[in-house]
Amino acid sequence: MSRKKQKAPPFVMVRRDLLKDPEWRKLSSSAKVLYIYLRAKFNYKTLQEVTLAYSEVKDMMSSKTVSQAFKDLQQAGFIEKTKHGGLFGGVCAYKFTGQFKDFYYKGYAI
Repeated sequence: MSRKKQKAPPFVMVRRDLLKDPEWRKLSSSAKVLYIYLRAKFNYKTLQEVTLAYSEVKDMMSSKTVSQAFKDLQQAGFIEKTKHGGLFGGVCAYKFTGQFKDFYYKGYAI
């Protein structure tokens, strides 16, 4: 009988130094949750901006809260808006900025 190698379930890595960062600690819980959702949507193969529609998190927080969380993350320097969306412009796109912008995949920073 052979043992099957089990694949780890999908996860989002949060660095320990991020958790200790003073700017991170000042963020609201909603902004922290939104940041983790943005990190989960990053595609390491394309290395493109990340999009997150309000409808994807509407079951967790109101549109006003989502809007404020995006503003908080931008002001704290964790994300930067690269494409403006809106009612007729589609979904906004963001890129990660600051000292925690790098992703680590199979031992490499990307």
